[in-house]
Amino acid sequence: MFKYLKNIFNPLPSFFDICVAGFLSILFVKGGNSRSIFIVFYIAFIVALSIGMKPKRQYKSLPLTLLVIWSAISVFIHSFDIYPFVARYPNYYLMVEGFLYIFLGALFIRTVIIYSTNLKFVYFLFPIAILPWYTGLVRTGSTTPIAALGASIVAYLFLSKRFKAGILIAIPGLIIAFLHRSWIFMKFSCRPLIWGQLAKNMFYHPVRKEGNEIIDVGIQLSPFLEKVFDKYIPENIQPWFATLFGSGFSQYVGGNYTWVDKDNYGWLFRQNDYLALGEYLGPVAFVFVMWFVIESLVKIGARLPIIGFMTVALVCFAQQTMFIPGKAGIYLMIGVVCLANSIRRNET
Repeated sequence: MFKYLKNIFNPLPSFFDICVAGFLSILFVKGGNSRSIFIVFYIAFIVALSIGMKPKRQYKSLPLTLLVIWSAISVFIHSFDIYPFVARYPNYYLMVEGFLYIFLGALFIRTVIIYSTNLKFVYFLFPIAILPWYTGLVRTGSTTPIAALGASIVAYLFLSKRFKAGILIAIPGLIIAFLHRSWIFMKFSCRPLIWGQLAKNMFYHPVRKEGNEIIDVGIQLSPFLEKVFDKYIPENIQPWFATLFGSGFSQYVGGNYTWVDKDNYGWLFRQNDYLALGEYLGPVAFVFVMWFVIESLVKIGARLPIIGFMTVALVCFAQQTMFIPGKAGIYLMIGVVCLANSIRRNET
């Protein structure tokens, strides 16, 4: 046991590592807006600490770079003019076009990987971090995170060529899923409709009305782009062409919901972070984020941390996670620690 602990804390975590672990204190911050502010400024604190440090690893990610650049461009694609930024400054530093969230999230990933010394001890803190998530599972009967964790464990065992162990875990899991199939089908009944609608919205997001009332404003473009479209793009293909840029992070309706036309479902929880991002910023952003996930899985390889990273990736596929500050902070932390612990120090 002592030998195992010695390995965990060798080398000793730095002050920077302890501060990175402090990001989990988002659990004790109450309220979505307060958690949004915490994410923004705590990541700024982590980046500030790194300025006086020497790099411990090398890390680069082309898809993450492209996603941040595209998100920055999207601010000007969808913004109406400069004045609202000044008038609504709090919105700008929190969530305008989602750019700062995406930018700071990418900066957090890069900074932690490059400057952390040893984050293995953070694994012991994850049970504390996911306790609120677990109580939420019990309350709502959600099966997605458990299924994602089980699938990730089985995938890790197969990737590490421990086929017997993988089969021994997979079979009971499949049996349990089969016995509870009615509950699982009920919980997932709306997801195909939501995923289909989000996928359609990436390529055509119309204005929706109920009578004379607008319930979804569709694509929002800057006045400059609207003039360009009116002058050069035929009217019948303008909505299709505009959707390539995404709808923008609209505050007109709740950002956690999407309108599903079929069978009068109305507004439903988005239940897919990747498709939601694709709707907000267009199919280009969807490609970049999926590219980043695949790239990260390849970097981790058949190592134990792939379980944590893959679990987060799968949960994001079936739930609304990264757009909710409290969940986003925890899942971002889990993902970056798993990725950082898989890249050797001074690796080139």
